[in-house]
Amino acid sequence: MRFGYYWKVVVDPTRNEDDPGMFYGGHFRWSDIVIEADRESRSIPCPWPNGTVFENVKTGERVVIRHGRVVREKPARVKGGAEVCSSCSL
Repeated sequence: MRFGYYWKVVVDPTRNEDDPGMFYGGHFRWSDIVIEADRESRSIPCPWPNGTVFENVKTGERVVIRHGRVVREKPARVKGGAEVCSSCSL
């Protein structure tokens, strides 16, 4: 694995039965997942399909794409759903 490519796709909504999908198992950098929140980039649509789940291979942290936003999943020991990552605005 190349340095910095710590985010692995563990749920790929483009996956269909025997077809592995477009992203499943791929490794990405955080900057590939989250577009910087400057004025120009706000008009760029989220490049990931809704429901894509990334897992950090070092920390186990998970994020999911929901309605064009990157949302951090809370650890299993915490009750509740998910929270929007403050540094992940698109």
